[in-house]
Amino acid sequence: MAFNDGRATATAHGFGPAGPTHHEPAAGDRTDPHDLDHTPAQQLPVHALSPGPHLRRGGISTAHVQLLIDASGHTPLPPILVQKDGWRVIDGLHRLEAAKLRGDHSITARFVDCTDTEALVLAMKTNSAHGLPLSKTDRLFGAERVLSAHPEWSDRALAGITGLSAKTIRSLRDRLTPGGTPPGTKRLGRDGKLRSVTAGEGRRRAAEYINAHPHATLREVSRATDVSLGTVHDVVARLRRGISPERGGPRGTAARPTAHPDTAPDTAADTAAATGTAPDRAGPPDPGPTPARRTHPADTPPAWESVAAKVANDPCVRYTEGGKEFLQWMALHAADPDGWQQLINAVPAHWLSVIAPIAESVSKEWSLFAEQLRSRQEAV
Repeated sequence: MAFNDGRATATAHGFGPAGPTHHEPAAGDRTDPHDLDHTPAQQLPVHALSPGPHLRRGGISTAHVQLLIDASGHTPLPPILVQKDGWRVIDGLHRLEAAKLRGDHSITARFVDCTDTEALVLAMKTNSAHGLPLSKTDRLFGAERVLSAHPEWSDRALAGITGLSAKTIRSLRDRLTPGGTPPGTKRLGRDGKLRSVTAGEGRRRAAEYINAHPHATLREVSRATDVSLGTVHDVVARLRRGISPERGGPRGTAARPTAHPDTAPDTAADTAAATGTAPDRAGPPDPGPTPARRTHPADTPPAWESVAAKVANDPCVRYTEGGKEFLQWMALHAADPDGWQQLINAVPAHWLSVIAPIAESVSKEWSLFAEQLRSRQEAV
């Protein structure tokens, strides 16, 4: 995929036959849609533009168009994305319609040089990052089109693109391929690695990684093996009990992973996210040295401060009372998510047994908040 200034190419972004020399291009291209903001924008005539991937089968929302018209009087709207081939709109049909109704002759846009399939993937990814959410029906429709074009992409890779769950993608795949997955099939993950989809293969892969990397956290194992966080948590629990990591596997055959503090989650939220409950602990946390901050350059969600300004400029947030309250709440609670690391030793030993459960309860609430947002994303 290339932009009109030539700074981004298909090879650089994982589209096309090239890609990283050590493995295949990552499924769906790992470029963050926010990176498109760094490409130059220009004015294009509104009459020369046409719809692109046609994700919304219900058409344009007149209410959202009116909201954009009202908002444009206070702040400039973001540039739309236009496929260079045919000048088709990838992202921004509502903004284009608002410009037409205002009587504008041109609109701010960024060109993207890509194929139709790449445009579809980019349209779904950018919609997940901002704007009027797609309905679940529209997401399923888009997911079916992406899956038909790229059956070799993994369920989790497609889930990240479409905003659906991996379970939903798996059900969609089963419906589209009645004969089932042929033996020995491999799929391309989000990290660009091909992996077998044989039953139980993901659990065995996670178990091997855990035994080879006893210091790894649950999230690190999940990222490295392309296995869900919940499955990794279950595999760890099985290994600790000395049983097979596979469901229904033989007992007493699995090697226990080397005991190490990092075998536990990064935070209590990891366990809560994996199981839906607060993590069990044998006692109060060890008030040892403050752990070094881990960095995960690949597949790391953006920090709140990196997206706060963009969220605040979204008319759906900026001009609603609930949106304003949300911004204030996030500024208070999400500005310094790693700040707790500096406070471990500030809690006296006699308060550890009291504070730890409170922290677990708070992490559980955050996990529930995340799950509710994901559920809304699928059910909108």
